[in-house]
Amino acid sequence: MYKLYNVKAWGSLSIHCLLEEMEVPYTNIWMTAEQVRAPEFREISPLGLIPALGLDDGRTMIESAAIVSFLTTAHPEKGMAPEPGSSDHGEFLSWLHFLSTEIYPFCEFTFPGNAFAMDDKHGPFVVDRANERINRCWQIVENRLQGEGPWMMGETYSALDIYAFMLSLWAQPSETDLLACFPAVANLAAGVRARPMLKAPLEAHGVMAPGGYGS
Repeated sequence: MYKLYNVKAWGSLSIHCLLEEMEVPYTNIWMTAEQVRAPEFREISPLGLIPALGLDDGRTMIESAAIVSFLTTAHPEKGMAPEPGSSDHGEFLSWLHFLSTEIYPFCEFTFPGNAFAMDDKHGPFVVDRANERINRCWQIVENRLQGEGPWMMGETYSALDIYAFMLSLWAQPSETDLLACFPAVANLAAGVRARPMLKAPLEAHGVMAPGGYGS
């Protein structure tokens, strides 16, 4: 059975939702930010990263996109990704890695109290530049959804939609501002929130209603 190390509204949200959607047995281990930073957690996740997913053989996976790829490949019968090796699967992976490398890491630069600026003087500049890049990427996602939607893989709901939804929660100054700018992304977010299997995890993370996340 899988073990999910989970922090509310962090990157583990996508894995939590995916496991619920797939109805795969797992143990959910809620953690606080303080527990994640504790030296003991480095024995599970060497870099202290969330999400972490414990596997049946005792090993642990990190990196959300890698875990999504693993779970959807390990359980193809659940239909949360195209058939491995198909052209559609290649497209799925392209978008998954686009989201995880072009949007995900830059969100950290925009959160209040970010530690990436040298001083308070440079903080607003870092936030503005990061938001410019993030919004350019969301425009690419918006174009994709308007042309091929309503889901990231067209008419077929997949793990990509959960992942994109998670990233939309972290938008600054707020999720509602992002959704107002990108109507197709807003439609995707509403569709994810309407999934029956996701009601419990989204409520647990405090994001069932738009704007529920606070960084």
